[in-house]
Parts: sequence; C-alpha cells; structure tokens
Amino acid sequence: MATGNRDFYNVLGVNRGSSEDEIRRAYRRLAREHHPDVNRGDRASESRFKLINEAYEVLGDAKNRRDYDEFGDQWRHADELRARSSGVFGGRGGRGTGSMDFGSFGGGFPFSEMFGFGDGGRSRHLVETDVTLEEAFSGLERTVSVSTPGGTVRNIAVKIPAGIADGGTVRVMPSGMGHLDVKVRIQRHHEFERVGDDLRSEFETPLHVPVLGGTARVRTLDGAVELKVPAGTRNGMTFKLSGKGMPKLNGSGRGDLITKLKVVLPESVGEEELRLFIRLKELHERQQ
Repeated sequence: MATGNRDFYNVLGVNRGSSEDEIRRAYRRLAREHHPDVNRGDRASESRFKLINEAYEVLGDAKNRRDYDEFGDQWRHADELRARSSGVFGGRGGRGTGSMDFGSFGGGFPFSEMFGFGDGGRSRHLVETDVTLEEAFSGLERTVSVSTPGGTVRNIAVKIPAGIADGGTVRVMPSGMGHLDVKVRIQRHHEFERVGDDLRSEFETPLHVPVLGGTARVRTLDGAVELKVPAGTRNGMTFKLSGKGMPKLNGSGRGDLITKLKVVLPESVGEEELRLFIRLKELHERQQ
C-alpha cells in the first residue's frame, strides 16, 4: 500500500475509493490552478504542477493505480517485484526468493532507480527518469544516479533529445561502466494528448464565435496562436494546425496539432442576454 509524504491520493485531494471521473476532475481543477501560464515565476506552483501531473500519470491509469496501491513508490517495477517474490529471480547471487533487500545495490541505492543486467550488472545498467511533455518537446539534459559495482553512486548527465516518445531509451557509455540505458517516461498532460508526433487538444470559445465567426486563442507547446473560426462552425469540430505538434525524433519537421472546438456557455445570463436568447428561440421555432 502506498504511504509516505508524497501520497498521490493526497496530492490530488481524493480518497482511495474515488472513481476515475472523480480523479480526472480533481486533476483538471488542480492542473488549471497551478499551471505555469497562470502562475508565472512562481516556482512553488511549478513544482506543484509537476507533482500533480506525476500523480495523475499513476492514478489516472487503471493498471498503474493497482500497482501503486500494492507497491507504493515502487509501482513502476510491479511486474519485476511480483516475479521476484514468486521466485523467478530466486537464487541470483545466493539470495533467497523471500528476501527483497532494496538497499542491496550498494550505498543504500533504491531498487526503483536501477537494475543491472548481464555480468552481475557490470556491463549494462537501466535507469528510468520522468519528464514532462514540455521537456520532451524541447529536449533537455537530465542527471541520473547509478549504483556502481563498487558500491558507490555516480551522477551521470544524459542528453534527452527533443521528440522522444514515452518509453523511449537513450543509451550513453559512461567511463568504466559499460553502457547505461535511460528509459524515459513522459507524464500525462492536462491539456495535450500525444499520438505519435501529433498532439490533440480542445480549445474553448464563447457561443457567439462559432455562430458569427471570429478568432479563438489556441494554446500550443511553443505559445498561443490565433485560430480563425468560420461562421456556422459546429461544436466539436476539429481543426488541424500543421507543424504545431511534437518534433520528429532524429528527423526534420514536426507533427500536427489537432484541436477540437468546445463551446462554453455562460454561467449566468443577464436580463438583456436573456431577452436575446428568448428572441433567438422564437425565431428558431418559426423556421421549423
């Protein structure tokens, strides 16, 4: 069961029995509240925003949530842990199947951060690291920690290229360590869904814009753009913004942004607006 100071249920303000819809609504509300565009220069909100995304990456996915409920912070390695406890890895290095010493890799380094493969873990290392969609969009340099056979921990700088996919691996060759594979996990985004090199999103607009025609402001990962909305556009219609998706890994160009119009109705209606809506209703009924 997940415990500790960074309980993802507490991060999203939900309980363990919450439904998927309740978790999704809590996530969207918090993501909007703490989004960097709303809290420019506020590092506390920026850190909170990243944690909210990390929490939703886990609790918003049924399998991830089950693994997290069972293994807590070790959830990413649930399959390996189950296999180890069932004896699949039993006897390696003389260790019994019932013993799971998470500090056994030296220096108290946590099991969740490193797995060694081949030659007792000396020739190949695998580390996972989380990045945001924005970081995957722009590329970054990330420092990862790896336990060495000598029992020390090395910090290694890894360049993660722009456009890398979720689950993509970057290989580096640290001196004296064979090779290191860094598996990249991309956190879920509250606004964009990635499909290959394309992104999908929604943009909101008041009722009069699709009825009369006008412009709407659409967010992309490299800034907002003005989108022309023709008169008579239906709610839910999609628009393609060419070249506004993710960079193509090790290639040229970018994918597209496919964005769907979402009409936002007013929360309250004044007297004059109400009269106009009544008049619009009457005109519509006459045309039937």
